[in-house]
Amino acid sequence: MDLSTINWLAVVVAAVAFFALGAIWYGPLFGKAWQKGVGLSDEEIKGANMGKLFGSAFIMALIVSFGMAMFFFGFGPNPDMNAGMGAMYGIMTGIFFIFPSTAMNYLFARKSATLIAIDSCYHIVAYTLVGVILGAWQ
Repeated sequence: MDLSTINWLAVVVAAVAFFALGAIWYGPLFGKAWQKGVGLSDEEIKGANMGKLFGSAFIMALIVSFGMAMFFFGFGPNPDMNAGMGAMYGIMTGIFFIFPSTAMNYLFARKSATLIAIDSCYHIVAYTLVGVILGAWQ
């Protein structure tokens, strides 16, 4: 494995983009529907340790971004990689790995199809975004 071929700034920027998308997705776009789907009250949301939650979420976004960078570039230079290929890899990862895994867990947890769609589609879009950033910025 050759980590010297990874653009570390691109990994951080991709993680920030992943995290920022989450703020929009779980805020104004689908925040209330997600909150209902997971069964959290406004009081429970307000009582959470937001620093710990956001910090942990950013670390997870960084891990995903680093993992995708390792797949793209960790085995040496990838001259064929570009934004389009990164997008394709990202969307395929979301659709064929993240969505089925999330759906299986949520089905057994008796969660709604709406919650499955909110969370799965977020990850499909986020992985695509990370793929575009990493692919374009090698």
